[in-house]
Amino acid sequence: MQASYEAGFKRCAEELGILKPFLSLSQCYKRWGRKTVNRWADEGLITIIKDGTTTSRCRVKREEIELVATMSNRASWFEKHE
Repeated sequence: MQASYEAGFKRCAEELGILKPFLSLSQCYKRWGRKTVNRWADEGLITIIKDGTTTSRCRVKREEIELVATMSNRASWFEKHE
């Protein structure tokens, strides 16, 4: 029930402009670790969005990565590494 409340609060905060709907890739690395974020991207659990070419910044949807972070995703790792 608490997770539902937090998700609703965060969505409301995004709509009001208090929270940004995207996190930069470097913010994601700091919060969850580079290896973990890259593994989630390789497994297709999150999508890394790059707006331009060569030197443009990358971003990830906040809602998407926070959802993946709250779930146990070890099963997907074992499926790919058997």
